[in-house]
Amino acid sequence: MELKELLSSFAQITVFAVMLSMGMALGFEGMGRLWRRPSLLLRCFVAAFVVVPVAAMVVTRVLPLPFEVRAGIAAMAVIPGAPFIYRKMLKGPGDAELAGSFQATMALLSIVLVPLWFGIISALYPTVAAAPLAVVFKQVMLMQGVPLLVGAAIAHWLPDLADDFNEPLNRISSAMLVGVVLLVAAMGLSLVLKAGPVPILAVVLMAAAGLLSGHYLGGSDPITRQTIAMANASRNAGLALALITLNFPTVAHEVLITIAAYAIMSGIASKIYTRLYQKRLPQDAHPQDAPGF
Repeated sequence: MELKELLSSFAQITVFAVMLSMGMALGFEGMGRLWRRPSLLLRCFVAAFVVVPVAAMVVTRVLPLPFEVRAGIAAMAVIPGAPFIYRKMLKGPGDAELAGSFQATMALLSIVLVPLWFGIISALYPTVAAAPLAVVFKQVMLMQGVPLLVGAAIAHWLPDLADDFNEPLNRISSAMLVGVVLLVAAMGLSLVLKAGPVPILAVVLMAAAGLLSGHYLGGSDPITRQTIAMANASRNAGLALALITLNFPTVAHEVLITIAAYAIMSGIASKIYTRLYQKRLPQDAHPQDAPGF
């Protein structure tokens, strides 16, 4: 088995486990929080599935980037909702339940929208072989939709099992996901250094696009705004790695390295954003729904 195939299989298992854990943590009630605020839901949809993908198209058209970098950026841009953002906000600033609802909502919408965007990517960056849209739909459904809904069902009907099983599953799967990203990044460090400043600039611009679109479309409440900004900037590297290796078998491993670099850079950008934005928040700010919006 080639390294890319091994990484793909590992990433698929990891994404499935992470989504199962998130479904058990949130339950149907937590998953539906964003849906109870239709205006915010619409703006999150625009930020995640319109602004960031369009920004990726502009960046990859304007900057002189090799095909592998363009494909990696495009893949990350169309797959929002990093699996670890919910757990991350449990330990720090932001509204963890809202972030989880954002993540779950984007995961469910991805079942339909990611195959459509992958069709556009295939048309813009044709390769020798790529899977039909129906195949991509099935892959996203099995890796994200099924485990998420199964996890929520377990939390609803078997809460004791969810309480006992969720925490160790989350720890293991989160460590697996971080391991995949770091492994790919470490393997390609020399290639990243040789690539020069332009690919790095492209990844930085994409991380900024995710943060800014989430920030300005997140509404007037400061906690909500920060939560949506961070959630929108964090793209699903595990799913992107799996889908690229499954559906674009002829691509070079530089695509996978670009995905890993994107994930790492968005994490760094989110930390910088959080530190800067926290200074502007009132001391008694706490997670809450913004009125009106």
